[in-house]
Amino acid sequence: MQSLTDICSLITSCKKCDLYFSRKKAVCGYGTDKPKLVIIGEAPGAKEDEVGKPFVGRSGNLLNKALNYAGILPKDVYITNSVRCRPKIGKSPKITEIKSCSDYLKKELMILKPLMLVPMGNSAIRSLNVILGTKLGRISELEGSVIFLDEKLIAPQYHPAAILRNPKKMEQFKDNFVKIAEILKNLDNGFSDSVLSNYKIRKINASSSY
Repeated sequence: MQSLTDICSLITSCKKCDLYFSRKKAVCGYGTDKPKLVIIGEAPGAKEDEVGKPFVGRSGNLLNKALNYAGILPKDVYITNSVRCRPKIGKSPKITEIKSCSDYLKKELMILKPLMLVPMGNSAIRSLNVILGTKLGRISELEGSVIFLDEKLIAPQYHPAAILRNPKKMEQFKDNFVKIAEILKNLDNGFSDSVLSNYKIRKINASSSY
């Protein structure tokens, strides 16, 4: 099996779609290699494109504040993206771009085997749909919910950029991470029916899995 370093090398030299023409740096995932939680963003912004690391701009600052508020430690988190090169300014990633990058995310998840995935925004959800063979829906329908799928938990969240545009959602954003932290603490002894029922976690099936 390829290592995370191998995958990053493939990402930084990737030419699978036209975004490589305009990127400054392709963005690899980062964090612990034994995470409880994998956070999946949408695509690099201007700062990420310069630095080559996800969530280092204003969105990253907000995400870090939410994680700290919930007591989620860096040693338990890996952060990555659905698309690894910056899309055109003001544009969301196209489904063709998401599909081009989906194999990188799939390989990361095969190595990391996290307890929970947090797709942030519709592009991240679409990327999981491609990998897992699901139709999870839109973030406006799923935000705040938790889904149990083939021994994996999925907790969709709005992207921090959306929260920055609509600060009224800030408290709910932080509270969702508190809920995530509580569930993770209850998973120390593995999945159980009580955890699923206590947090109203919905079970679904997928056509494929990592």
